[in-house]
Amino acid sequence: MNRTDLTLIIVSAIVIALVLGWSARWLFDRLNRIPHGADENGLDPLERAQSEKAAVEAELSRIQLEYASEYNQLKAELEATMDGLHTARQRAEELEADLMAARNKE
Repeated sequence: MNRTDLTLIIVSAIVIALVLGWSARWLFDRLNRIPHGADENGLDPLERAQSEKAAVEAELSRIQLEYASEYNQLKAELEATMDGLHTARQRAEELEADLMAARNKE
């Protein structure tokens, strides 16, 4: 066996060892790892994003309903206040007119 044969045998052994090691690692990962693209909970990122989107949309609709209710309540309070103010102004004008009439009689 000359030097070339020994080099070829060593290189072949290294290549075979690398291929066997890579295959064993691939098989180990394939059997023990979470499927590609999944997170720690086993959910696909797309499914997780869709569930988060649904949760955010539900929260947004709840907030919109809450603000719409508050807006309607404030609008009703404003209308009641404006009606009260209008009535108070009318009453003040009537009292002022009565006062002027009383002064004119004197």
